[in-house]
Amino acid sequence: MVLGDLLRSMARRNPDGLGVGFEGKSFSWKEVNERVNRFGNAVLSLGLRKGDTVAILAQNSHRYAETYFALAKTGLVAVPISWQSAAPEAAYILNHSEAKAVVADHEYLPLIESISSQVSSVKHVIRMGEGEVDGLDFENMLKDSPGSEPAVEVIPDDVRALGYTSGTTGMPKGCIITHRQTLASLANYLIEIPVPREQATLLPVPFYTGYGAFQCLGAPYSRSTMIILRRFEPSQVFEAIERYRIAHMCIVPTMIIALCNSPDIGKYDLSSLRLIGYGGSVIAPAVLKSAISMFKCGFCQVFGMLEAGGFVVFLTPEDHVLDGSEAKEKRLLSTGREAQYAEIRLVDDNGVDVAPNEHGELIVRSDSSVSGYWKMPEKTAETIRDGWVYTGDVAYRDEDGYIFVADRKKEMIVSGGMNIYPAEIETVLYTHPAVAQAAVIGVPDERWGEAVKAVIELKQGACATEEQMIDYCRERLASYKKPKSVDFVERLPISSSGKVAKRELRERYWQGRERRV
Repeated sequence: MVLGDLLRSMARRNPDGLGVGFEGKSFSWKEVNERVNRFGNAVLSLGLRKGDTVAILAQNSHRYAETYFALAKTGLVAVPISWQSAAPEAAYILNHSEAKAVVADHEYLPLIESISSQVSSVKHVIRMGEGEVDGLDFENMLKDSPGSEPAVEVIPDDVRALGYTSGTTGMPKGCIITHRQTLASLANYLIEIPVPREQATLLPVPFYTGYGAFQCLGAPYSRSTMIILRRFEPSQVFEAIERYRIAHMCIVPTMIIALCNSPDIGKYDLSSLRLIGYGGSVIAPAVLKSAISMFKCGFCQVFGMLEAGGFVVFLTPEDHVLDGSEAKEKRLLSTGREAQYAEIRLVDDNGVDVAPNEHGELIVRSDSSVSGYWKMPEKTAETIRDGWVYTGDVAYRDEDGYIFVADRKKEMIVSGGMNIYPAEIETVLYTHPAVAQAAVIGVPDERWGEAVKAVIELKQGACATEEQMIDYCRERLASYKKPKSVDFVERLPISSSGKVAKRELRERYWQGRERRV
């Protein structure tokens, strides 16, 4: 089986059922499959062949989802690019992936044009959007192409996508993702989590992220109607849940915070929700408990990364049912237990397994894991060793098998020789009633090398001082872990994937320095 089979199956099984809804437009599964076939055949008519790479630079839409499936059916390789990318980063990804074509929203065409002289491989730019335009246009290409299945044989080990990392430690790296790895990841997610089947799922996470792409591509697997949001906005999320009777959605913790703090949350009927999945970054238990109380549905946490091939650790809905016991409360601090299909080890710097409750780097082996980085054999050898993916996450595992991720290894703050994990401090800050969002980073310090700084966004109408926040942490953490300084901001910078942009925060304090530690 390959990814295109999922869509073909839905077109046969439920041809007239609602497949996709987006900004007032609705398409049945039969219509979606036909549109996908037409676009796939149209792209092939440009001279592209199986194995060629096609970049996508766009915000979420039904056309973005159709492009993913069309490329999968034709054996072409999808290269999603963040719509927040600066010109140098976009040019790098296009050149590194050797993209033969770009499918882009109308508003990003000027960016593509500005770097065209730097990118020699791109032969075709296809515009997505409404209205008539000159040149290649998504909808016009559909009109002139057949709706039959593309005449291309795609096998499980063909490359489906190159998923470029965020580049927090240098230029982005392209994870090689096959059809087999994608389907293994999707199937194993449904084994672990009781996703509502044949009901509507909401897709607000950007499709260019691995998390967003997973939800988009996985919808046909669970026979779920895809309700797509161009971008995350709380009122639009609430409106979609009420209108389409959404049963399931996956979001990131910053989105949960925004929803819980929205004044609109009580204006809509959210009773159709049965499950909210979340992942992508650490969530404070205080925030999570508030969300559980507000939404009154099941919650599950997913943990993974592109290199691991999707989600490899799950905190199930049952783990979110609180009974007042200390054990249950503590589990909300964890990411869950390893998935049935994944092997997880926690190792020291020499690759030796650590004892229970001791910190080590989390490494994973799974059929869904990627085979390496595109054209980067040295980086591949660093990350994948003897079949194990070294994630760079520091964690410990308790006696019951629950895994507690302390932080990213590279985000660890070293202050006066002590290792400090920002997530632990952020968890404490989120229990303060005045805090809406918080980020903890290391900043330059002449004496300690790095000092702990908290950057805090307060709730509307709330007040707090630097001294109060430091004292609050001092009472709840070892003294060396408390922030040495606190900055208050009106809004924390949020990346297009919905996470706090810590790299941007750090740059404000480290600018002009050769070293970043």
